[in-house]
Amino acid sequence: MLVSTHYMDEAERCHEIAYIAYGVLLAHGPVEEVIAASHLDTYTVSARDGEGLTKLAEELSRRPGIDMVAPFGTSLHVCGRDEAALEAAVAPYRGRPGLIWTRSDPSLEDVFIDLMGRAKDNFQ
Repeated sequence: MLVSTHYMDEAERCHEIAYIAYGVLLAHGPVEEVIAASHLDTYTVSARDGEGLTKLAEELSRRPGIDMVAPFGTSLHVCGRDEAALEAAVAPYRGRPGLIWTRSDPSLEDVFIDLMGRAKDNFQ
């Protein structure tokens, strides 16, 4: 059976997944293998007061070593493919009062956002 969805909670239930953008196969395989093949290291950051994450996301997305910043409810997922570069990029922010930084495993949603962000529109 073939299922087409943009909802990663649905995709996680499949035996195998494939990401296709603009007619190009970007990734294929079991969910765990697709996540591992992304080579993403991830932090989740939230604000104690729930404020300021939009500005923080803008700042972080411009830093070398950060490949993707995405909002997830009341937090941000901050990802990079080079662990040392990601650590260096977030280091100045980890001491900011009110921010809670947690190292986390990349999710299928992180992989989806990263892949789609790097996909080239070859139909223009």
